[in-house]
Amino acid sequence: MRFLPLLPLTIYLLGSASLTAQSLTISRDPRLDMLMKRQAEVNKEAEKFNVRSGPGFRVMVINTSSRLQAMEVKSSMMAVFPDQKSYLVYQSPYFKIMVGNFRALSEAEGFRAKIQRYYPNGVMVVPSNVEYWPDKEEPPPAY
Repeated sequence: MRFLPLLPLTIYLLGSASLTAQSLTISRDPRLDMLMKRQAEVNKEAEKFNVRSGPGFRVMVINTSSRLQAMEVKSSMMAVFPDQKSYLVYQSPYFKIMVGNFRALSEAEGFRAKIQRYYPNGVMVVPSNVEYWPDKEEPPPAY
């Protein structure tokens, strides 16, 4: 009988109720249906803008113990490649600058070739958990 105190609240939230000696009749307010429909529309629209993460690749530009040098490289990457997101990762005692969110190795390798013009030494593709925006063809996630 732990749930007995919730019964009046449940009846109130579901709408009006009438109780007779033989039966219980519950009617739902039609505004609840409108509210649920509107919330489903809002959720569907918000799903388009959700960023997801999954396995992929990033290009590591530099691995240094100098934070200043890492920040300079990140700034230059943002200036030269403004369409690619860059990340500063600290793994004691090193600062790493990672660029891009590539789901395919071939895409990451192509971008690495572009970066090597600016930084000819030590640029490599590394597996990483990357951000991506779901495509319309992609099935919805299973929760």
